[in-house]
Amino acid sequence: MNAKPPAPEDDDLDFTRPAKVQPPAPTALQLETAQKEAASGGAELRKAGYYVAIAKRAAAKIPPRNGERHCLLVVEDDPDLSNLLAEIFSVAGFEVRRAANRAQINAEINKPILPDLILLDIVLPDADGLQILSRLRAHPRFVRMPVIMMTGKAEASDVKAGLAAGADGYVSKPFKMSALVAAVNLVLGRA
Repeated sequence: MNAKPPAPEDDDLDFTRPAKVQPPAPTALQLETAQKEAASGGAELRKAGYYVAIAKRAAAKIPPRNGERHCLLVVEDDPDLSNLLAEIFSVAGFEVRRAANRAQINAEINKPILPDLILLDIVLPDADGLQILSRLRAHPRFVRMPVIMMTGKAEASDVKAGLAAGADGYVSKPFKMSALVAAVNLVLGRA
């Protein structure tokens, strides 16, 4: 069943316009939990160069929304990395959609069938990935959408901010493709 996407003027997730309502700040418990997760991931980053340990295992396997295979929305402005991610995840059995800026993000999240998971860069040419994540988490359609931050920002404070905003995982660049695929599988309950 294809539901008609909301009209752009009615959708508070239109990232081309300022937010109508600011999402609530993380609670003290969310900040404390994020701080612990970020600190535990710091040792892994120093050792191996990525934060696979930060990916949160799904309680149960998340079925594909389209009924066939999981769909990822890769939000990445580097065209070479975006192409590589699309190729790697396609080979791994995923459907891949891509966005590199606010307008493309709007187009992708307003398609009738939502992606099953979003890989979200923090630094985009016309957007901040953390603000996008906060707005997604404040919206009823996206509150439970799995999101993995995929970024060059690798300080413990960056990881804490991503996890406190509601990310299900945090993988820093440069990363091993196998580690990113493993994180996606873990968050979707495929591992």
